[in-house]
Amino acid sequence: MPIDTSANVAVATRSSGGVAAPGGKAEEFTLQIPMDVSYSVPFNGEFRSITRFTLTPLCLETDRGSLGLFISGDMVDLKPGTLAADAIENAWMMELGIAGRLYLNPAHAFISPYFSANLAGQVLYWHYRNPVFVDGDEINSDSLPGVGGYAGFGVALNRNSHLSFFGEAGFGGTVFTDLTGQGFGNDVFHNFGYFSVKAGLCIKF
Repeated sequence: MPIDTSANVAVATRSSGGVAAPGGKAEEFTLQIPMDVSYSVPFNGEFRSITRFTLTPLCLETDRGSLGLFISGDMVDLKPGTLAADAIENAWMMELGIAGRLYLNPAHAFISPYFSANLAGQVLYWHYRNPVFVDGDEINSDSLPGVGGYAGFGVALNRNSHLSFFGEAGFGGTVFTDLTGQGFGNDVFHNFGYFSVKAGLCIKF
């Protein structure tokens, strides 16, 4: 009996950073946009909690890793009774940085555990409850630059598709500079560490 050599088993590779996917049809994802929300509880400092919304508009993923440029906006909840809570209001933070992942199995697995890490420049913004006057100038708002880092462990679901989901937990910290944007010495906000949990999704086109 003749053997039909046309019935071959193919392995297709998609172009989203070279993620390998078994099957007959090759899917090509040229754009990948992860987004997530996280809730952080600081161990120390003037923050009671931080709610962070993150978008990663530039992201390259391979079968075992990813690297992207992200931007975040943070809602900051100050601890009542602290000098910061008494002196300022409407505090929020903005971040711009790079984030990476190391996956522990190939992309075609439905459940993909991974390690993650990021490094970002941060700026804390706020309004003073009462204006500050310096040389006749009225100052109503200020800012404080800093640098933040984070490392965590998470799980991604259905990574080998147009829509995938992920969740993770980890630890991070922020180090502030000594001077505010208005040139005041920073004697209010201290460096802090935190524990964070996050959930998000990734859209691939």
